Amino acid sequence: MAVRLLDLFAGELGWSKVFAARGHHCICVDLKIPKQAPKGCDIVRCDVLELKIKDGWFWVTGQKYVRVEYFDAIVASSPCEEFSTLRNFRPPVIYPAMGVKLFNHTRELCEASGLPYVMENVAGAMRYVGKAVHHCGPFYLWGNAVPPLMPQGIRKGLTALVMGCRERKGQQGWNDRGTGKKGQNDTAKVATIPPELANCVCDYMERILLDKKKAAS
Repeated sequence: MAVRLLDLFAGELGWSKVFAARGHHCICVDLKIPKQAPKGCDIVRCDVLELKIKDGWFWVTGQKYVRVEYFDAIVASSPCEEFSTLRNFRPPVIYPAMGVKLFNHTRELCEASGLPYVMENVAGAMRYVGKAVHHCGPFYLWGNAVPPLMPQGIRKGLTALVMGCRERKGQQGWNDRGTGKKGQNDTAKVATIPPELANCVCDYMERILLDKKKAAS
């Protein structure tokens, strides 16, 4: 069955590219998002903080957008910079106020929707937003649709790249420690959801929704 997915903080479309490739329809929401989206992905450029649920509708910038029941599931990857232990080579944040605000706003939306959802962030977020349900390498997951079995041995690809890990030697951007033009654009790519994780979550959501459909019939 086709899944209608809401992808919040869609970024580089790590979640949506995988879901769309499997025949699902994705609404991808973010302020900064690729202009060219793959087939099956619709782009909505807005601040997720301006997204609300009211009277059974998602509202975008104060206007009705689509009924909550249109969607089957939600995925979300709110910004992790303030939670990151690496800090992207920047001075530490005393209290990650914006990170907490974005995470909690997103979790409130997901809970209010009543839909299966998965939220992703880094291990450092747990100190402020509560223990994750599970993790896939450095990708930590919260929500009511987190798969009980997750692939491991995965790490954030560009982190290995810019840190100069030997297996990445020779690739563009190798050993670029976050300085200069390349470094300024590293953050979104470091945080991109890997296909192994997206496929695992997609498998599990498909199963949940199929079971729900069978129970209703």
